Formats: sequence, structure tokens, C-alpha cells
Amino acid sequence: MPSVPLCKLLAGVFIWGLLAGCAGRIPPQLAEQVSWKLDLPEIRRHPEAYRGRVVALGGTVTHINAVEDGYRVVVSEFPLDGSSRPRPAVNQLPRGMFIVMIPRHVLPSDLRLGVELTVVGEIRGMAAVPEAAGAEAPLLESRHIQVWSPSWWPRLQLGVRGDIGI
Repeated sequence: MPSVPLCKLLAGVFIWGLLAGCAGRIPPQLAEQVSWKLDLPEIRRHPEAYRGRVVALGGTVTHINAVEDGYRVVVSEFPLDGSSRPRPAVNQLPRGMFIVMIPRHVLPSDLRLGVELTVVGEIRGMAAVPEAAGAEAPLLESRHIQVWSPSWWPRLQLGVRGDIGI
């Protein structure tokens, strides 16, 4: 039977690991520069007013194209949760798209279609989305990219009438 101090030590390590795994992964010096209250719908309404501002957006990768300076990644945007991870509610539609430009030398090796990611980037204006004829989306220059592994955490949603979705 383990001693009480060993049990406390194991419980402490478990709790620390759980909290560390849930913590946001945006570097603190970069997080201080982020305009946290600025979201995609607001950027789409006034893109030129926010040019040069640093934002954190997240979502699901829908297209990756090699371009002259690196890679052009189109992302379907979903709101971020408290750990800076995109967490769409059950059956939630994306709030729109954004484009992020990633230099060739910093492309994450695990970036592929369908993954969830969080991007901290500087707003550069609007750009055409060739995959969606006639559409424009905010263009970000990446400063930090976090590609998320599939989540084991269930996505529960409680409805107004008490119904539950998973």
C-alpha cells in the first residue's frame, strides 16, 4: 500500500500534467501583443482599420498551396476556447475564412488538410480566395502557428431546453 506522501506526489504530478496540457501554447511575449477582443467578423467589416494589428484566430485547414514566398493556407474559422484552441460547438458552422501566409522555412511538419490550428498573425488586409470564386478573406502574416492533435476531450453542448449534443 503506497504511503500518503507518495499518493500526494502522484496526485500533484497528475494535476500539474493536466493543467500543463490545457494551458495555451502561445508564447507569452507574443500573447501580450495579441488584440484578444478582435474577432473575424469585426476584421471582415473593417479590414483596413485593423491592418498591422496582431490577432489570434483558429479553425480547420481547408487548403494549402505553395506560393513564391512559402505557403498560403486557407482556414475555416471557429472561435477559440480559453486554451486558445478552436472549439466549435456541435454542428456549428464556421464564421468565415481567413488566409495565413507561412514562410517556407517555418511550415509545421504536421500541417495538413483537416487539422485544427491556432494562428497568431499580423493583419495584412484582404485577399482573394481562389478556391471560392469571388470571395475575399482577411490575410494574416504568421508569427506563430499551433497545430493541434486530435482532441480526446468530448465536445458537449447543453441546449436551452436541456437537450444534450455530443
